[in-house]
Amino acid sequence: MNINDGGRRRFEDNEHTLHIYPGTISEGTIYCPIPARKNSTAAEVIDSLINRLHLDKTKCYVLAEVKEFGGEEWILNPTDCPVQRMMLWPRMALENRLSGEDYRFLLREKNLDGSIHYGSLQSWLRVTEERRRMIERGFLPQPQQKDFDDLCSLPYLNEKTLLENLRNRFKHEKIYTYVGSILIVINPFKFLPIYNPKYVKMYDNHQLGKLEPHIYAVADVAYHTMLQRKKNQCIVISGESGSGKTQSTNFLIHHLTALSQKGFASGVEQIILGAGPVLEAFGNAKTAHNNNSSRFGKFIQVNYQETGTVLGAYVEKYLLEKSRLVYQEHNERNYHVFYYLLAGASEEERLAFHLKQPEEYHYLNQITKKPLRQSWDDYCCDSEPDCFTVEGEDLKHDFERLQLAMEMVGFLPKTQRQIFSLLSAILHLGNICYKKKTYRDDSIDICNPEVLPVVSELLEVSDYIFSCHFKYWVTCQFLFCGSFVGVNRLVLFY
Repeated sequence: MNINDGGRRRFEDNEHTLHIYPGTISEGTIYCPIPARKNSTAAEVIDSLINRLHLDKTKCYVLAEVKEFGGEEWILNPTDCPVQRMMLWPRMALENRLSGEDYRFLLREKNLDGSIHYGSLQSWLRVTEERRRMIERGFLPQPQQKDFDDLCSLPYLNEKTLLENLRNRFKHEKIYTYVGSILIVINPFKFLPIYNPKYVKMYDNHQLGKLEPHIYAVADVAYHTMLQRKKNQCIVISGESGSGKTQSTNFLIHHLTALSQKGFASGVEQIILGAGPVLEAFGNAKTAHNNNSSRFGKFIQVNYQETGTVLGAYVEKYLLEKSRLVYQEHNERNYHVFYYLLAGASEEERLAFHLKQPEEYHYLNQITKKPLRQSWDDYCCDSEPDCFTVEGEDLKHDFERLQLAMEMVGFLPKTQRQIFSLLSAILHLGNICYKKKTYRDDSIDICNPEVLPVVSELLEVSDYIFSCHFKYWVTCQFLFCGSFVGVNRLVLFY
């Protein structure tokens, strides 16, 4: 029996409502609701929009997705499925998409040359360039410079002037500052409207330092230098936890893809988009400083053809914090995926994977001192901190989002079941206790042998073989580690 059939039917059979904002294409219409299913393509949605809004059928239209990156637009291919992309949005974006402006779909018109029509964008860029030239020639007064966009230009370079310059720029929402060819970013912890197509075009093929500092400038210089010199380029992002390294990586990937595909979302970009929630679930965790901190390093290699078109991509993770599986510091959690599975699994999945409440697992209950609760739904809020929950988090929605992302990346239903079964086995392994046998120094006993059949079933290993190998492994670990006192927990995945 396929225990994921129920979840798959939910995704495929449910009819969703897409709110499409036509903008100036249809005056007087704020948004147009269009019913669509999971497999409805962007071309089908556009046809429905044309009929609903009575648009000119001789013109060519495209659908654009605006995500959390401050209004950045990404044009969907005709075969893309808007509902699938919408399901990858956070829960808050799905609930507030009528009033929020960070996540939405737009209807755009294509020009004859294939570019996207953005109204007065070109005239705005032309006026800005003419004003800059008039200032350089002395026809307009030079603006009073209260801050420097490059710290190397400071008249007096010391710690005080450096920090004051960064502070003044940050107060005016200028989060980017150069140090030569290095870009300093100060995390604003909010979305700024500096990532829309206007800025994509503005920084296209511009020398570093000619315009206001921006992460697009770094991506653009690396891209065009690679094409001109035909040599590999490398961008290194470093910073403390919560500084915004993952977000900056997303900006770079999306801009590099836009340069390659001229604004259209490529297959590589879609795969990386789907891989994001998967990597986040298995590699991110709540820490004392950040509720969604990545506990691993990431190396992304994007391969290009000589023409500048994306050929493929390779993502490798390293320095994974494996010790977090068995132990977490105060006010910290294990990896997100365990909480997603326990909160979002269906009844069939709970029975098949032998799932319990999170308080019943040693790998999850080392922090909390609260009494056991019967289910996730009868949780009562109080002033005492709880390591199982995070403010604004919807674990059930995140689990559905994870399943959809795994399907988009290419995980088959059978592979997904095996992964979730392995996750449950890890949690049950953490509950196995063992102690030294009486009057023997080289042998141990398992305190709760009833857990072994459950683990063997989840790992699809024979009870007898698993029990023999398990006892042999624990004995070897005991002989290797030396003597111990009392009852210890088995650490198998470390």
